[in-house]
Amino acid sequence: MGAISMYPSVLPQVLPPGVQLRSLLPHKDDRGVFLEAFREEWSTGCDPVQWNVVRSEPDVLRGVHVHSSHTDYLLVISGRMFLGLHDIRPNAPTDGLSAMLVLDASTPTAVTVPPGVCHGFYFPEPSIHMYAVSHYWDETDELGCRFDESELGLNWPNREPKLSRRDGLASSYGEMRDQFLKRYTQNTKR
Repeated sequence: MGAISMYPSVLPQVLPPGVQLRSLLPHKDDRGVFLEAFREEWSTGCDPVQWNVVRSEPDVLRGVHVHSSHTDYLLVISGRMFLGLHDIRPNAPTDGLSAMLVLDASTPTAVTVPPGVCHGFYFPEPSIHMYAVSHYWDETDELGCRFDESELGLNWPNREPKLSRRDGLASSYGEMRDQFLKRYTQNTKR
């Protein structure tokens, strides 16, 4: 389907269905900043069962991962993140669509990433992000591929980032997609 590159914007023309962006309003005064990150009344597409906070060093890339069951809801609270997205849902009109968003703590934006949308996070500077998940961690729902697979159509700012052992040894795009399709088919039959 092609790639959308949005440096430095978070307002692309097309995103995979279910990916939601929500601008957040920081309340500043001489003491600091108050920010509502999540309200139950917001329709985020994610009913959190767990919240996590992650600090990343400069030049770290986390991912690329995809889930067949759970939804993520995330925002950067310090620093900057390049958020790479790629849709692999077989019946989605955006199957194969890629997008790169830049999330900056100075303009807080929350993003919902539904099942079937691959995602990776690159941090050009020390950063902290928080995210909620709709399901507890399940090893069978943790699929991934190398961040630099050409099929992803993601133009990362650093082609030699710091990776975890898991992400460095990740499978190919084709293997990840095949594994996802098996789980996706099982989930849609339920």
